[in-house]
Amino acid sequence: MSDDDAHLTDHAGIRRRQDAAVSGMTRIPLADLRDAPLAGLQALYADVQEGQALIPGLTMGVGALIVQHWDPSYAVAGWTLYGADLTLNMGHPFGSMFYRNDIDGRVLRVGVKWHPPVQQLEFPALHPSKPELSSDCTDEEVAAVTLDARSRIGTLVAVNAEIGSFVATEESENAILEASGLGLERLSEDISRAVDRD
Repeated sequence: MSDDDAHLTDHAGIRRRQDAAVSGMTRIPLADLRDAPLAGLQALYADVQEGQALIPGLTMGVGALIVQHWDPSYAVAGWTLYGADLTLNMGHPFGSMFYRNDIDGRVLRVGVKWHPPVQQLEFPALHPSKPELSSDCTDEEVAAVTLDARSRIGTLVAVNAEIGSFVATEESENAILEASGLGLERLSEDISRAVDRD
């Protein structure tokens, strides 16, 4: 076998491995991802695992968006938020928020986590440095601080959802609804108004 034949055989093997690698992936036209794709680039591939959904057709918009600001009237009296260790894990807030009592300096850590079985955010009042529940705060104090935390996290979730709706096209909105289990047939506005009257 000549060097040229070996090279062709190696190339064919590489091509077969590449084809096999992308066979289970979803093809995304580059036009969905940028306004002016580079010449010669037609598509890319996304590895969509079981339990995941591809959201195509997202656009970047104009780069700015007005959203609702957190309402300071929800701030808890007598406590100050002085730190937070938060992340968005698959769109769900996760981490901790740290509050200090303005009078005696006690620290209350409010956990933030998504509870999948009941599909809701939870805000356990935790010891500042241990995983167990806090024991040096009254139920009233915990309730007041937790309400403050809920209002801030609720605003965070709403802002992220608003940004998502801003960059979504009709195609991506439909994919988001489908991924959320809300892939229902859309009614025209005339039909929905008639349903509302009934």
